Amino acid sequence: MDHKKVSIVKVGGFRPTGDPFASHFGLTPLRIPGEEWPSTGGKPMLFVCQLNLKSAPSPPPLLKDIALITFFVDPELGELARGNGINWQLSAYPTLEGLVPLTRPDGAPRLKRGFECRWEDGSDRDEDDLALTKAGGYASEIQSEPWWDYDEDPAQPEFCLQINSEEKAGLFWGDGGMVYIARGTAPGCENQWFLDWQCY
Repeated sequence: MDHKKVSIVKVGGFRPTGDPFASHFGLTPLRIPGEEWPSTGGKPMLFVCQLNLKSAPSPPPLLKDIALITFFVDPELGELARGNGINWQLSAYPTLEGLVPLTRPDGAPRLKRGFECRWEDGSDRDEDDLALTKAGGYASEIQSEPWWDYDEDPAQPEFCLQINSEEKAGLFWGDGGMVYIARGTAPGCENQWFLDWQCY
């Protein structure tokens, strides 16, 4: 697998297009019609980001069949589970066709500020300079390698993207930390997603 394909996310700093399919933090996520806003403990989750991988300049092979990802978390930001769907939810869509804006329920938490994002090619940058929100490459480790690198799982998760603390949006994983996302690679496990979270 070619780990050198890296697309990095630039948050703000340009005139937004208003395109609902654009990558962004904290604006309005897209979903399949009929899908509900994710919740945990009966309360709406915090929408973190939407990543349109079709506009990424160097999408990693592990995400080549994914068009768009949305990511939500428990607003309490306690210990996040390893597996998807408990107190965080990643939804991956193979096509942009048919996706529509999801109505935010009353009382749903928000990031401090929403920002449209742009992708930039980071394939020629040193990995030490890639502690950013990105798809592909290697995990920008803070404390140790992600748990799936030393703790066997039958789904054989492999790192595919990371979501950095984004100060502009008011998003902080602990003390300037990082969320790492892995995808199952074992046969039949390709729709399983896994998470690790580290901070300083």
